[in-house]
Amino acid sequence: MPAPAFSQIDVVLAEDQKTVLLYAYEADDTTWLQSFALPMSIDESNVNHDEWRAAANPDGWRCMG
Repeated sequence: MPAPAFSQIDVVLAEDQKTVLLYAYEADDTTWLQSFALPMSIDESNVNHDEWRAAANPDGWRCMG
């Protein structure tokens, strides 16, 4: 099922510095999650939030509630 239109998408680099998490929010505060595993660690300063938002797979969102 394709995800609905989101009011906000947050990009977060996990503590392991090898996982990028996308948290998306609908207007009713329903939260969706998508994650990407990286082959090597990166620094937060190298995370381009707009590029990660664009890389999101429309069918890859998981509803968190």
